[in-house]
Amino acid sequence: MITVFRQYKFRLLKRAGVSISLLLAASFGAAVVPVETNFILGMDVQGQRLNLYQGCQEGNVTCDDMLLVAPDLQRLWHIKPHDKNLDKSPYSVKLYRAKTKHSLCKDGVTPCGFQGYQFEGAGVKGFIDPIDKKIHTGNESTLDDSSVTYKENSAYLPLASQAALIDSKYAASDKALNKSYRVTQHEVRRLYGKDMAIDLKKEQIQWIKQRSKDCGADAQHRPRTQAEKVCFIQQNDSREPDYFLWID
Repeated sequence: MITVFRQYKFRLLKRAGVSISLLLAASFGAAVVPVETNFILGMDVQGQRLNLYQGCQEGNVTCDDMLLVAPDLQRLWHIKPHDKNLDKSPYSVKLYRAKTKHSLCKDGVTPCGFQGYQFEGAGVKGFIDPIDKKIHTGNESTLDDSSVTYKENSAYLPLASQAALIDSKYAASDKALNKSYRVTQHEVRRLYGKDMAIDLKKEQIQWIKQRSKDCGADAQHRPRTQAEKVCFIQQNDSREPDYFLWID
């Protein structure tokens, strides 16, 4: 009877689009679920996507019910203890508790000026500064710290759950990139000759290798996780305009 109930419960969760990643969010003590309706900020950093979600009601001055969903930040910013196998492992998605940060009014109690967002989890503490568009992080173990600039992005690319959406976006991105490359190669060959087309192919191969290094990928340069697929989507989008340089 218990087994049947568990199976039924799991089907309900799956039907509602709640994955194991979302259940992990609950274990962090955060009620907010990382779905598009709770999405408030997308940040692109070094080809990777970080998403910030809010579970508080509209109009709240402060909010402790927030969640940052991102690739492993210790790995991304090289503040994780050295592991020779780290570069070969997939970029896994991590969940970080988050909340707003405000300065205090003269009474020392009432929150006044909004400063940004604090987050912590998976061995990392950090602060998101929306004014300077920077993310500051520190490793809880080694006390190393890092500061990077992010590019705000309103386009929603989920990192937890909704795998079908990411798969669809990745397939479309991959198809568009390959089509752009073939068209560009044809035009370069027609306008500038075979040697220039060969140079374009060589550069494309180097770009593919660099994309795998930046995003993570298997031996065939294919993404393995949602985090890596999202990174591929972003890299592909930024690559297409570069093709026009070969024609111009």
